[in-house]
Amino acid sequence: MTDILRTSPPTTAPDTTRPDQAHSSPAKSDTGKPGSPTPGVPKQRDAYFDNVKFFLILLVVVGHFWEVFKKDSYAADAAYSVVYGFHMPLFVFVSGYFSRGFMRSTDKFRSIFPTLIIPYAIFNVLYRGVGIISTGEFQLAGLVRPQFLMWFVVALVFWRLSAPLWPHLRFPVTVAVFLSLVGGSWSFNSDSTLCRTAGLLPFFVLGLTIRREHVQALRDRGGWTRWAGAAVLVAALPIAYVWERGTVVPKIEHGVRLWNQGYEHMGFSMTEGMAYRFLAMIIATVLGVAFLTVIPRGRAWFTGFGTRTMYIYLLHGLVVKSLYYGGVFDGRFIQSPPGLILVTIGALTLGVLLGTPPVARVTRLVVEPKGRGLLKPSQEAA
Repeated sequence: MTDILRTSPPTTAPDTTRPDQAHSSPAKSDTGKPGSPTPGVPKQRDAYFDNVKFFLILLVVVGHFWEVFKKDSYAADAAYSVVYGFHMPLFVFVSGYFSRGFMRSTDKFRSIFPTLIIPYAIFNVLYRGVGIISTGEFQLAGLVRPQFLMWFVVALVFWRLSAPLWPHLRFPVTVAVFLSLVGGSWSFNSDSTLCRTAGLLPFFVLGLTIRREHVQALRDRGGWTRWAGAAVLVAALPIAYVWERGTVVPKIEHGVRLWNQGYEHMGFSMTEGMAYRFLAMIIATVLGVAFLTVIPRGRAWFTGFGTRTMYIYLLHGLVVKSLYYGGVFDGRFIQSPPGLILVTIGALTLGVLLGTPPVARVTRLVVEPKGRGLLKPSQEAA
């Protein structure tokens, strides 16, 4: 859902883990061919992936606001199903694509602590604090258990720790798919964070190991691919609407598209659960590819927001939880179709506002804390 959080560029040059430095286009040498960066010439960002991250993070924000409508409206449930049918798998795929530095250098693991673990600790307490203030209920275990969307930070730690393994396998994606399908029947699925970590693993591995020219070919296709991708996304809405009604085909269990429940918890046998999860993988791949084809290639007014997705991701959850505990979503108008439209516009506006430079400056200390002083000097540097 990248660098969407902390990611690294798939280049041979040294990379960083800050989201605003995560994926630069390879610099060219004096001969004009890709190679070592020319001294004094800064690497240029890839506007396409900044655009991808911006639109993906907007879907994340909108999806969390739509959560309160999906039970009362087939239309809202259909739109919710389409968004959740691909946006988190694609979120994970992009995270894997920009985590390739973890395959090449063990020193990259040093970045996990200051860029993921410390922000996790800070925001997990903040999320729990919102709940304590609103409900008055305090549980010590809640301060360390992943709250709301913090599961992704935990999963990203596990995925990156596994990164050195995958390039040594002959068929890494196949192995990851197998582990995901089999893992749906294991006992750890009682924990939604571990369930998602195992379920979404194939998308991270695909992003980690896919050949760059394949991604480049997708974005360099002619205009017809954009129309085809748009047609797929538009057609998915009425299909999801019919599916959610459950009159033509059985309604799909929500846990399948959320990746947060094991087969037993959803009432499936192992065979049924594996079939549904594999179907979810196919749907996510088709919709994800369609989404990637319609994203603008060049720079636009929103491109810069794609460099601050970490801020949008972590901060919007505090707003959503505050509104939820405050009963804002319980009003009769909010639950009506005009209310749905208003909430959607508000969610999009919130996503943009949280990605502005002023917000980044004010919240930098909690979103990007300076935690490298807690690490020993780099052995590779020594």
